[in-house]
Amino acid sequence: MTNGARRAVGVISVEGTIVPGPSRRLPTPLPLPYLSEQAGADTVIQALRQAERNKRLAAVVLHVDSPGGSALASDLIWREVLRLAKRKPVVAYMGNVAASGGYYIAAPAAHIVAQPATLTGSIGVWGGKFVTAGLYEKLGAYRQVLQRGKTAGMFSDAAPFSDAEREKIRQTMEVSYVRFKARVAEGRRLEIDRVEEIARGRVWTGQQALKRGLVDQLDDFSAAVEKARALAGLDPRRDVPVVQVGPGKRYTPPMPFDGPLLQALKPLLREHLFALLPWEIQFRDA
Repeated sequence: MTNGARRAVGVISVEGTIVPGPSRRLPTPLPLPYLSEQAGADTVIQALRQAERNKRLAAVVLHVDSPGGSALASDLIWREVLRLAKRKPVVAYMGNVAASGGYYIAAPAAHIVAQPATLTGSIGVWGGKFVTAGLYEKLGAYRQVLQRGKTAGMFSDAAPFSDAEREKIRQTMEVSYVRFKARVAEGRRLEIDRVEEIARGRVWTGQQALKRGLVDQLDDFSAAVEKARALAGLDPRRDVPVVQVGPGKRYTPPMPFDGPLLQALKPLLREHLFALLPWEIQFRDA
């Protein structure tokens, strides 16, 4: 940092479903909730690392507007947020929804600001797979699956889970759920038993989350910036720039030429465990 350069507060946005790979915004609205905009773990992680290395940034506001998504991608982002939080203050600001994986990545922040009507919490994990066997039969197509090993085809879309495979999935989900609760307990300085009381996939408004210790403050984005400034020890009498932090100049190859629905589903089809709201809530005027 050059002498006389003003310290700034960086803003990193995580908007849409959390998926592996790069972020993407599809131009065509889709009939499925949350898929038009996707927060790719690779893109978000690169932005967090840029913020960590940028000596001009005194603090970071992590803006989360996401229902969650891939459990693995959420955990990868969580690790980078935790790394950044050890170097400089991180304040999480929740938009309309910061639930499941969206809450997961906010948990390491030093301070969490939500709106009173923000949907948050949903501390839980669910999993499964798409089974396309009936679809292929309707199309008159025939597939033969060759495999070696009892569970080699566990995640194949050719057949439903067997009882043994379903039990393995349950065990994997339980491990992920325990990890999720541990992340929340560590970030929010809560006992595991207390986290279990407010977890189990239940969703809270920001106001309810404040009473349960999941967030620290009900306010807007400006309040989150002010809190970040205060935690960084910046002079409140001086103007502090607020800058958007991107992933840098790393080249991201274009998506394959597929339809928008397939582009949206591809990252999620590779996943079998989700920290993701399984539904969408919309409020409309009567």
